[in-house]
Amino acid sequence: MKASGVCQSDFHAANGDWGHPPNEGVTCMGHEGAGVVAAVGEGVTGWSVGDKAGCPPLYTACQECEFCLAEAESLCAKRELLAVHRNGTFCQYVAFDAKFAVPLPDNVTFEQAAPFMCSGGTAYAALKAAGLKAGSYLVAIGSAGGVGHMVVQFGKAMGLHVIAVDVGADKAAGTLACGAEAYIDVTKEKDLPGKVKSLTGGLGAHGVIVTAGSGKAYEAAPPLLRPLGVLVAVGLPAAGTAVAGADPGLVCFNGLTIRGILINSRADMEKAITYLESGQVKEHIQVFPFSHLPQAVSDVGASRTQGRAVVVYAK
Repeated sequence: MKASGVCQSDFHAANGDWGHPPNEGVTCMGHEGAGVVAAVGEGVTGWSVGDKAGCPPLYTACQECEFCLAEAESLCAKRELLAVHRNGTFCQYVAFDAKFAVPLPDNVTFEQAAPFMCSGGTAYAALKAAGLKAGSYLVAIGSAGGVGHMVVQFGKAMGLHVIAVDVGADKAAGTLACGAEAYIDVTKEKDLPGKVKSLTGGLGAHGVIVTAGSGKAYEAAPPLLRPLGVLVAVGLPAAGTAVAGADPGLVCFNGLTIRGILINSRADMEKAITYLESGQVKEHIQVFPFSHLPQAVSDVGASRTQGRAVVVYAK
């Protein structure tokens, strides 16, 4: 490993917030890393010692079930995830399934590639799930976070009008620099639906992507949508603290769709990384030495970072 991203889920997992601790034998967290191939197992093709490689959250899947065949490997009953079923990326060496490792472009640094294995791929998958056409309005809730700031950038790259929503005026500049056309500070805006409608021709957004792990974010999202709008749930609050839904009347009378995304598929990553390679998107990172990993996890959990925290390993 050369670098590893630090995700909100690392904080939640460390605190047992989701009620399902890692499997017995898993002693190393982290699920998004980048490095250099140190050894290749017997029978492995397509990889050589010295190749740049990324380790996404999905370690492996059966590749045969209906979900794998539908490019939804994260739903496979036999899936294995880093830091849940397998030791993760907060260590010097990681064993990884060659078929699920990601070849890294020469012009992409390890510091950029590591967080992209989760936040970039997940953001791309969320946009794909929303299915919005160029020119549509997208609201990104949690827009300054690790996944949120990538949603903003992918949205802009796909031709969407992106409205960013987050907590605090200090997050406006960075979010607008990512390509949002407007930033709404929810601590100051008393009528969020009204404000969004004023920015979307009076109808509301075509899509809302919630990347914030907050119950209040999920409560706020449905009223921001226009009829036939799509809500994509990405952020994972602590178990039992949020409902990713809405008043059934609101859903039914407006024909709303609610979808959930955990992580991206391999096919998603193949497409997503071309945006990183071409410079259309970029991870906004705060770098920590590996010795400061506890501080990085704490800062991410307390939302003291913008973009993605990354730990780098000594050379």
